[in-house]
Amino acid sequence: MTPPIAPGTAPAIPGFTGQFISPDHDRYDELRVVWNAMHDRRPALIAQCRTAQDVAAAIGHARAHGLVIAVRGGGHSLPGFSTCDGGLVIDLRPMNQVSVDPVTRRATAAGGALLGDLDRATQRHGLVVPAGVISHTGVAGLTLGGGVGRLMRRFGLTIDSLRAAEVVTADGRVQRAAGDENPDLFWAIRGGGGNFGVVTEFEFTLHELSQLTVLRMFHDMASAQHVLGRAQQVIAGGAPDELLWTSFARQAAPLPWMPATMIGRPGIMSVIEWSGEPAAGRELLTALRDDLGPVASELSVTPFTAIQTEGDEFFGPGLLSYVKATFAAGLSPDLIDVVIAQGQRLGSEVSQIELLSLGGAIARVAPEATAFPHRDAGWLINIPASWRSPDDTEREIGWVRDTFAALRPVCSGGAYVNFMDHDEQAGDQVAYGATLRRLQQVKAAYDPDNVFRLNQNITPRDAA
Repeated sequence: MTPPIAPGTAPAIPGFTGQFISPDHDRYDELRVVWNAMHDRRPALIAQCRTAQDVAAAIGHARAHGLVIAVRGGGHSLPGFSTCDGGLVIDLRPMNQVSVDPVTRRATAAGGALLGDLDRATQRHGLVVPAGVISHTGVAGLTLGGGVGRLMRRFGLTIDSLRAAEVVTADGRVQRAAGDENPDLFWAIRGGGGNFGVVTEFEFTLHELSQLTVLRMFHDMASAQHVLGRAQQVIAGGAPDELLWTSFARQAAPLPWMPATMIGRPGIMSVIEWSGEPAAGRELLTALRDDLGPVASELSVTPFTAIQTEGDEFFGPGLLSYVKATFAAGLSPDLIDVVIAQGQRLGSEVSQIELLSLGGAIARVAPEATAFPHRDAGWLINIPASWRSPDDTEREIGWVRDTFAALRPVCSGGAYVNFMDHDEQAGDQVAYGATLRRLQQVKAAYDPDNVFRLNQNITPRDAA
C-alpha cells in the first residue's frame, strides 16, 4: 500500500509517470477549474496522466486511500462530475493525441482529446467523426453518453462510428473493448457513460465531408407555430438524412446577418444544415427560406471546421449552467405552445430551448445494439440555461425546471445522459430505459464496488 497523502505534498506512486498536482501547487487553482462555473470544487489531488498505466496507478492509489474518483477529459460535465471535493481527479488533458489513417478511414483519439483536436486532425484529409458542436468539448464524455451533433441524421451518433476503445477498469487492468473483445463492455460504453472504467483511447470510423450548406433564420415568436410546424412536417415527411433541422427559442444574438433592431428580442432561431452535395442543398434551403419568410437569414456554404467553432466563444468557460432535456415523438401544436410561452420568459441571452431533429441513421440502429435506448425518438428537446451573474442563478434554474415541467405532458419522456444535471438520477429508467438491467449486470462485472460513481450512475447488479 502506498503511503497516505501528507498535507501540502504529492505522493510518489510506482508506475506513475505523470504529474500530481496538490493544493499547494502554483497551478492548482488553474487546473481544478471546470467549464461549468456552478461547480467550484477542491480535490485533494489532481493526477495528470500521460498513459493508460498512469491512469491505472492513480486508480489504485485512490482506492487504497478511500478517495472518490472524478475523471476529467474536456471538463464539460454539466453536473460537475469532472471534479470533486477532497478526492482524486484523473486528469486526461495531457493525453490529447489524435492520429488518422486516411486509407482505412480510421482515427484514434486519446482520452483527453477535445473535439477541436479531432476535427483538425481528420479535416486535413477531408474526413469527419460525427460528434458535438462546440470544439472545446471533450471527445470522451460526449462519446460515452451517445454523442449527438450536426451530422447524426446522416452518419448516426458518435457511438455508431466507434469501433474499439482502450479502457482502464476499476481493478487497474487495461482492456480493449470491441465487437470481438470484451463485447459486453463495448456495448455498455456506447451510451452508458463513464460507469465502467476510464477510456484512454477511442478508435473511430471516419466519413468523407469537408463543408456544410447552412441556412440560418430568425423569426418573431408570433411565427413559432408556423416555423416549428414546418420543421415537424419536413422531418416526419421523409427528409433526406443529409438534412438536419435545429430550432431554438432564444433571444436574437448579435450576428453579422442579424438587424440591430432585433438583437435581444425573443424568437425562433433555426439552423438547417445540409451535409450532401452543395447545389442540391442550396436549392432545398432556398425554397424553405422563401416559404418561411424569416425577418433575418443567411444561406452559405461553410467549411466544417468553421461551423464547429462558431459557438466556442458564446458558450465559453466561466458560465454558470444548468440543464434538463427529454425526447418527443414530434413537434405537436401543444408542445410548440409550451415553447412559445416559456420562450417569452427567457432571462439570460445565452439560455434557450433547443429542438434537435433525430431519425435518419440514428433510427436504423436497433435499440438493443448499443446502450443508447432512444433510437425511435423524433426530437431531442434540450433546455440549457447559462448565465454570468450568481444573482441570476435562482431565476435561471427556476425557468429550466418550469419549462421541463410544462414540457413533460407533451413529450414522450426519457432523458439523454449528457444533458442531465446533478439533481436527476439516470438509473430509474429515465436515461437508460430498457437497457438498464443489462447495464447493471455489466457494471457488476467490471466495477462491482461502484468506484466510478461520479456520473449518471448505474448501480451494480449481478445476473441473479
